Amino acid sequence: MRVAFGVLAVAALVTGYAGLRAYAQGEPELSATPLNLLYWTLQLFVFDSAPLEAGASLPPALEFARFAAPGVTVYTLVDGARLLLAAELRRIRARESKDHVVVCGSGAVAIALIERLRETAERIVMISAAPVTEWGDRKVLHVAGDARSPSTLRAAGVQRATTLYACEADSSMNTAIALAAHDMARPAAGSHLSTYALIPDPELCAALRARRLGLPDRPRLRLDFFNLDELAARVLLERHPVENDRPVVVVGLDAFGRSLLVEIARRRRLVSPYGERLPVTLIDGRAGETAESLCRRFEFISEVCELTAHDVGPADPLRYDLLPGRVPQRVFVCYADQDLALRTALTSRTLWHCGPGSLVVRVEQAATFSRAFEGTRLLEGLAGALQIFAINEEAGDPRLIAEDLVETLARAIHERYLFDAARRRETPDTNPSLLPWDDLPQRLKAANRGQAEDIGRKLASIGCVLGPRVGPDLEFVFKDHEVERLAKMEHDRWLGEMVRDGWTRGPIRDPARKLHPDITDWDDLSEVAKEKDRDTVRNLPEILSSVGFQIVRVA
Repeated sequence: MRVAFGVLAVAALVTGYAGLRAYAQGEPELSATPLNLLYWTLQLFVFDSAPLEAGASLPPALEFARFAAPGVTVYTLVDGARLLLAAELRRIRARESKDHVVVCGSGAVAIALIERLRETAERIVMISAAPVTEWGDRKVLHVAGDARSPSTLRAAGVQRATTLYACEADSSMNTAIALAAHDMARPAAGSHLSTYALIPDPELCAALRARRLGLPDRPRLRLDFFNLDELAARVLLERHPVENDRPVVVVGLDAFGRSLLVEIARRRRLVSPYGERLPVTLIDGRAGETAESLCRRFEFISEVCELTAHDVGPADPLRYDLLPGRVPQRVFVCYADQDLALRTALTSRTLWHCGPGSLVVRVEQAATFSRAFEGTRLLEGLAGALQIFAINEEAGDPRLIAEDLVETLARAIHERYLFDAARRRETPDTNPSLLPWDDLPQRLKAANRGQAEDIGRKLASIGCVLGPRVGPDLEFVFKDHEVERLAKMEHDRWLGEMVRDGWTRGPIRDPARKLHPDITDWDDLSEVAKEKDRDTVRNLPEILSSVGFQIVRVA
């Protein structure tokens, strides 16, 4: 429609000029200079062209133009009013939205997140300082402004939102957005806002999550921080798992490469706690130093992985002698610079012989590359070895982000339980709780979450806090009286949870009838049951270290 009226406007301008020139030839008193003709033609668009006041007969071209030009003007006014009204209606809809999702940012992470949210969310409000292209549906509304400003957050209806994602490129900005939204939602009656802030630096993310978990009182509103590299490492290993004892090669130890190595070791410990160590070759300009630092933070890496580090920069060629003797099951190219990662994969012939789907390259976004590689079959000569993995699209998943720190720790608690059960040679036939986290009944998941949420309160009671684990320099061991005190606190927490769920005391554990022999006060508890709670406390430092935290005594 706009194109048609644009053509009509040009036609009115041309025919109006030509018609006025022909008209002026029959009116000697008119000074028909080119500028005057142009001025009179433009006047047609505002219903007022001076030469037409004489009332003489008009040429056909001018007759057409004097109706077409005002018609274009009327259409423009109506369309402008419609756009203004639509923009105002969008602002009102955004401000008055309820139970919606707010996404702050206009970068690749925010766009990928919105694309995922469009599948499930009824309404999404996007906040960005820069103009954005309209999404073309009524689900996504845009609010222009600084998301740290209370007025901008109010314009996005954050008081009535269910979830807010702060996805700007700067960690401090995302933290400020999350805290501002948290403070705005706090006074609102019945507010249930969950706020997630993207922190690109893994160490800073761990520090902020440690402070959040270390709060002695459970926050009324949900506030958490997430790191895209950590989430992407989990998704990558689910998509391209390390399944056997053949070697693994990691090229590039930027944030994603480091997160990937930690996740490989964590999963290896679960499936093979006492088996042969997995050979892992690390190739990076500072591979040796980075590997040593990671092993200090996460001791289990060296327990389950046999690391071989080669200090080879990205400018140096990957020689055959750098790779393990056996053909690797996976080669992960993890450079943060996606052009460098692709160049490494496409120019290092030593990596092309690992088998179909074994060469995985990290990029920011897959849309461009997938069209180039899959649509035109550009890499057909590599026998399908190369796989593109886009962290923004794969990890920008609201379901993954929603698995906050409490969920991460609950998983770690269950993984420790599985690890101890494997040491005792237990099997799912003898212990039905020995299931992967995703297959665990909701009741048992909730029990692990409750234990994780209570860590901050327990530590505060003995003058300790949670911090990011940067090395083994501050090794922590509970004192005997602290173990006893925290074990009693854990039993009291568990007891309250079970009673609220309707359990009562019985001679044997019977989930169907909700009977349990430990539904009693600490003093009346059997020594075996007490020791179980003590072991839960003693295992806490190792559980926390497995996810990058440590206990620090401050008082």
